[in-house]
Amino acid sequence: MAKSEYRICGMKIPYFVVFFIVVMVTVYMGFMPTVTIYSNEAGSYVATDYVATVAFLMAVGGLLYWIGGTVPILNDYLGGVCLLPMLGCALINFLGLIPENLQNGVKVLMSGGFQNVYIALLMAGSIMVMDRKIILGATARYMPTILGSQFFALLFCALGGIITGFGVVDALFDVGAPCMSGGSGGALVTIPSLYTNLTGTDMMVNSGRYLCYVSISNVIAIVMAAVGGKITARMKGMNGNGDILRRKGEKMDEEKKRPSSSLDYAALGSGIFIGLGFYLMGCIVGGLPGLSAIPSLAWTIIFIIIAKCTAILPEEMENNCVYAMNFALKAIFPMVIAGIGINSLDLAALGTAFSIGALVVIFMGTLGAFVGAMLFARLSGLWPYEAGVTAGLCCCNIGGSGDLAVLSAANRMNLLAFASISTRIGGALMVIWIALLWPFFH
Repeated sequence: MAKSEYRICGMKIPYFVVFFIVVMVTVYMGFMPTVTIYSNEAGSYVATDYVATVAFLMAVGGLLYWIGGTVPILNDYLGGVCLLPMLGCALINFLGLIPENLQNGVKVLMSGGFQNVYIALLMAGSIMVMDRKIILGATARYMPTILGSQFFALLFCALGGIITGFGVVDALFDVGAPCMSGGSGGALVTIPSLYTNLTGTDMMVNSGRYLCYVSISNVIAIVMAAVGGKITARMKGMNGNGDILRRKGEKMDEEKKRPSSSLDYAALGSGIFIGLGFYLMGCIVGGLPGLSAIPSLAWTIIFIIIAKCTAILPEEMENNCVYAMNFALKAIFPMVIAGIGINSLDLAALGTAFSIGALVVIFMGTLGAFVGAMLFARLSGLWPYEAGVTAGLCCCNIGGSGDLAVLSAANRMNLLAFASISTRIGGALMVIWIALLWPFFH
């Protein structure tokens, strides 16, 4: 792509620069629209209104998102589109370059559940986008392999915690879960939101650390895919040379192609409303006596999977959820991670995330996912290496771009549909795993 064709926030660079300057002049020349917030705990304070706050997050988050996605190594191996906006905004805040009123505006926006909108749209769309035949066909063979992989991953995480003295609880919930929660979005938003729901305390402050962990896991998964392919190629019965099903002539249906967008903006509104509706369903059931043991977010995921597998929603409504998901990924996500960087990430405390113990736990968890998937693949009639890469390693990366990197290293790009199942459904299953295990350890 030529430099002139690059787009930031959906517009060509010269136009983006003009609006970026407008936002910066508004912020740093004292023209920010503000509101007064009244709080029983903090009294009253002044914050930027939603217009100024969202515009700033779009400008800075969008720019850093673009830079992170443009640098090849940073994007392909470290999740730069996620890492750079969050760390960059956190650094700007750490250096005192964000006015206090704007800091307050970001706090109001993020504390008010802005990230939950992103979660609702992502959860609904990421499951609805999948072909029903793939979900149903994969249940008998592939889903048990994912579950087995996750069991071994958590087991190996616990062993790593014991070996290093990191601790079983921290190894499982603080390191393992973020690395296997459906990519960078799971580490950044879903897992912290789940823990917030479980503890009643704001756990979004851990988002930066969790993203660091999953970025490390992503690199380890890529290396394991490459090395594992060379090793299993010499082992009889371990490598399917690109085929995942062991029985000759038997294939699963490929994922159905869906339109990613629509000129019918009412359809986009419909998808947003459906996603929010599913989220509220989870809140209702998760708040009922006897059912609150499973958090509302896990119930939301369960309801969406049931709706997809039973075909209770017409295809048009499923497509609308996909439109809303793509809107969330392309328009909301840069703002969300920029807001998290400003509101929740303390760079001074981030250095504590890097320790030999945490690194060992991450390696053990990724290895456990790989080994567990290969073991269960033999029981499910799948080729071990192909299943290990898709059901195992693709559960331990940064998401869609991580899937591509892992499959590229394994030379198994034809298995992208299975990798997508692991990232989408596997991430949702890990949230349920963690929600169920939480009461036994806390």
